[in-house]
Amino acid sequence: MHTAKIDLTLEPTGRHLAFSKELLEVAHVFRRVGGEASTWQRVAVNARSPFLDTDTFAPGTLLEYYVQHETQQGEPEARSHVVSTTVA
Repeated sequence: MHTAKIDLTLEPTGRHLAFSKELLEVAHVFRRVGGEASTWQRVAVNARSPFLDTDTFAPGTLLEYYVQHETQQGEPEARSHVVSTTVA
């Protein structure tokens, strides 16, 4: 499994995630709130890039994201590295 590209930028309306996605790949976006003690949650199924997370969190909250790529048959194909930010 190879590593997929992901970029996180902050916008006034939320967190903008841009990632590579091949035409037939399925991409799921995962988010973890509060660091390593928390569990990962899938927040988007078969997401398109860019994905904008507009959920609201308290200032100082640590948010982490990664993208999991799968084939059309549901086989894992690639996973991005983890990107993170702290809510201002």
